[in-house]
Amino acid sequence: MKQIRLSSIYSYNQYLLVLFLFTPSGYAVPLPSYTPYKINIEYAPSYYRYQEKVINEETGSKDYFMSLTSMPVIHAFTLDYRRFINHDWFSQTLATIVLGNVDYDSDGSGYVSGEDNLIFMLDNSMNYCQDNSICTSIGYAFRYLDNDSGLSMTSTGNTGYERENFLHLLPFGLSYRYPLYSSKFSSSLVRWKYYYLLDGWQISHLSKYSSCSNDLKNKQRKGYGFEASLRLYSNDRKWFYGANAQYWKIAESDEVKVPCFGSDNVGSEPENTTIMVGVIVGYHYL
Repeated sequence: MKQIRLSSIYSYNQYLLVLFLFTPSGYAVPLPSYTPYKINIEYAPSYYRYQEKVINEETGSKDYFMSLTSMPVIHAFTLDYRRFINHDWFSQTLATIVLGNVDYDSDGSGYVSGEDNLIFMLDNSMNYCQDNSICTSIGYAFRYLDNDSGLSMTSTGNTGYERENFLHLLPFGLSYRYPLYSSKFSSSLVRWKYYYLLDGWQISHLSKYSSCSNDLKNKQRKGYGFEASLRLYSNDRKWFYGANAQYWKIAESDEVKVPCFGSDNVGSEPENTTIMVGVIVGYHYL
């Protein structure tokens, strides 16, 4: 059975109404200088690798199928907006866009460079901080990915297609801020976040082929993501620097009938993992 990568535009009104939830970003302001909101901006050049595995029907094992790798980095931009309810509670919105090009490589389908790759993530949370140092959070997050090969042809003569991925996630966060009292940095912030997949959809835009009547749409039901980061805040309380790492694992989707290539074909989005590692430069705007 041929494995086909898929994606889908999917409206999720039920969860989009719940945009006020919790993440670990422990910047509880000191009591003497309370302000109602904070805005940070970040830039993070990052290494990116996406990989799919499919089941080998002969051995029953999961074998490497294809990968997408940054060339050499992709560029992540994040807006961090926090609204303080009081000194212990605040809501947070993290809006991140990731832009860049990736190289496609597959043992069976060949190689092609320069595919456009875009990721947008919106993470809304409610946070509680204790003693101005330890913060916990819970919330709702939405992650969108668009990978577009532009119908480019691989080294083996295969033609690519655009795929879109939509994930609805439940994030849980923990962060810890520690004073440094050094000549350059005032404090450090370590942050961990776990994302539980509520559900997702993937669309493969196969309708762009003359032999395909529709796009392929697959539902994704299981998966998770994990993010860890470190930030060092300068003594001027404006600039900060750090590093972050993300890992995502999404299980194989359901199977649907492929609207082309013969009536007996079905397709699913294979099990896939994503690794993203970058350095952070940020500015505390307000």
